Amino acid sequence: MIPRGADRGVSDTLGFVFVFTLILSVVGVTFALGYGGLQDTRDFERLNNAERAFDVMADNFDDMVRRGAPSRATEVKVADAQLRVAEPTTVNVSVTNESGVTESYQFEPEPIVYEAGDGRIVYVAGAVFREDTGGAVVVRHSELNLNESRVMIPIVTTRGTGETTAIGGTRTVLVRAQSPGGQRESFGVSTARTTGQHDVTVNITTRRPAVWERELSRHDDATCTIVGDTVSCTVTDAKRVYVQERLVDITFE
Repeated sequence: MIPRGADRGVSDTLGFVFVFTLILSVVGVTFALGYGGLQDTRDFERLNNAERAFDVMADNFDDMVRRGAPSRATEVKVADAQLRVAEPTTVNVSVTNESGVTESYQFEPEPIVYEAGDGRIVYVAGAVFREDTGGAVVVRHSELNLNESRVMIPIVTTRGTGETTAIGGTRTVLVRAQSPGGQRESFGVSTARTTGQHDVTVNITTRRPAVWERELSRHDDATCTIVGDTVSCTVTDAKRVYVQERLVDITFE
């Protein structure tokens, strides 16, 4: 027969074990949820900061393209994130005149991508996108204009030219942009400038077809569809067409 005091001792021990286990479980769950929420908040703030930096960077590229500045530099803070030059996005433009003659042009801008957690800020061909697990939104429109009265397709072709095309860790990176060879003539070169009615088709092959479709469909005269990774937009009977490539060489310092 077990003494009554021994029963109380066993009960006290089991109670202590149960309470201690419960405390550990609560602490573990709280830590897991709290840490995950903290990490999400940090990633959100990193993306906000990167979005502002990319807006400044896009303005700097505009200075080079529109005003002939030979170079510009933008500081981007990489805080437990990654900054890289990604695989090219392919832009194909076809212009068919009234006689049925088609001229085609291809451009391959390399996106500049800031990645923190599941989110990304992307600069490509003059536009800035923000991505997360819920999808992507346009935070800065490109200068593409797809209207019957005038089709303008200015493509900013960023190209990674330095030895380092990806940087991670925690540091401030200088994104240096330069016109090839320091020549202003490398910018604003007209590839096609036409008068008369033309049919224009723009095909963009990208990892982000949905957001590109929304970006180009904002023009009322453009008819856009998505097939796989390619967005195809057509403007019929365009009165004026202007196609232009603007080269920007990118290095990270």
